[in-house]
Amino acid sequence: MESTARKERVRYVFVGRVQNRGFRFACVTCARKEGLTGWVRNERNGTVTAEVQGSSTGQLAFLRRLSTLVPGFGDNWSVGSEKPVSLVDDERDFGVRRY
Repeated sequence: MESTARKERVRYVFVGRVQNRGFRFACVTCARKEGLTGWVRNERNGTVTAEVQGSSTGQLAFLRRLSTLVPGFGDNWSVGSEKPVSLVDDERDFGVRRY
């Protein structure tokens, strides 16, 4: 679960086989298990973008959990990029967005 450590927000772009396999809902499950907030969405170019907010420890746990829950990490899909973005102060949950 999320600790009281300093929060950060990271935009991840997942590439590879990430659409039409429940990837977004796996992100939701993993983020909520770690007490993180943010959102995830499919992109028209076949990638999946997620903005994840919480401690750096929670972010790492999210990625580890995701790589376990969604088979093929590194072969079928991977983190194409990650970039720090501004915090969202009043965010309370992690959900799916539409493009």
